Amino acid sequence: MKKLNDHPVLGISYMAIGTLFFSTSDALGKWLTAIYPVIQVTWIRSILGIVIIGLYVVFSHRREQLRTSKPGWHLARSILSTGVMLGIYYGLKYLPLTEFVSIIFAAPFIIALLSPRFLNEPVASHSWLAIGIGFTGILIVLRPTPSHFQMAHLVTLAVAALIAFLVLTARRLSTSESPVALNFYIYPFNIIVCFYWVVSDWVIPSATDWLLFIALGVSSTAAIVCFLQAMRYAQPAVVAPLDYIRIIWTALISYYIWQEIPDAFTWLGIAVIVASGMYIVSHGKSIPEIGVDQNSGKD
Repeated sequence: MKKLNDHPVLGISYMAIGTLFFSTSDALGKWLTAIYPVIQVTWIRSILGIVIIGLYVVFSHRREQLRTSKPGWHLARSILSTGVMLGIYYGLKYLPLTEFVSIIFAAPFIIALLSPRFLNEPVASHSWLAIGIGFTGILIVLRPTPSHFQMAHLVTLAVAALIAFLVLTARRLSTSESPVALNFYIYPFNIIVCFYWVVSDWVIPSATDWLLFIALGVSSTAAIVCFLQAMRYAQPAVVAPLDYIRIIWTALISYYIWQEIPDAFTWLGIAVIVASGMYIVSHGKSIPEIGVDQNSGKD
C-alpha cells in the first residue's frame, strides 16, 4: 500500500493546477488594485477566504479541525498574513506582474537560509552556493538603481520574507494543528484591524467587480489547497520545482492583458532564480511542507 506522500502523479497534477490558480489570483489582484484601494482588496480577500474555509468546514462536518492549542501562534501568523496580503496587493498595483512574481520567488531561498536555526533542519553545504546565486538573481530582477528601483520592489521583497516565516511557522505547527486551522486563522486579525480604514475609504464595487472579487477569493484559496495537496501526495523535491511554471503563466497573462514584456535583465534574473531554486530542492534538504500534517490520512 502506498504511503500518503508516495503518489507523485497526483502530487504533480495538484501542483500544476495550483500554479495556474496562483497566476490567476495574481492577475485578478493586479486588475482590482488598479480600481480599488489596496486595503479594501486585502480586506475583501480575507473575508472571502474565511467564508470559503468556513463553508468547507461546515458542509464537510470537520469543525473539530478548527480546534487549536496554539492561539498565540495563530495570532502571530495572522499578523504576518496581514502584512503579506497588504504587501502583495501593493506590489501588484505598482510592479509588472512577471517582475512581482519573480521577486516573490525569493521566499524559498529565505526558507532555506532560516531552516537550520528555526527548524533545526540542516541545509546541505553545497546548497549554500545555490542560495547565494539565487539571491543574485533576485538582485538582477530588482536592479537597485535610481532609474528602476522603487518602494514596491522593497515591499515585495519584504513580502517574500514574511511568506518564508509563514511557511516556517506552519511547518513547526503542522504536528499539532490541522491544515484547515493553519489557513483559517490567518484572516481574523486583518478583518478586525483593517475594518475602520476599509469603511472610511470604501469604494462600492460594481456587480462585475464583485464577481472578480469572488473569483479572487476562490482562486487564491484553491491555489493554497492545491499546493497543500501536492505536498501531501508527493515528496517536496518532486513537486516544488513545478511551482516555477507560474513564471510561464504569469508572463502570458501579463502580455495578453497589460502588454507587459519583461526586459532582458528580468529574464536573466528569472533564469538564475529558477536554476538555483531547482538545484536547492533537488540536491538539498527537502523544503518545509506548508501546513501539511503527515500523520493525517484525511484530505
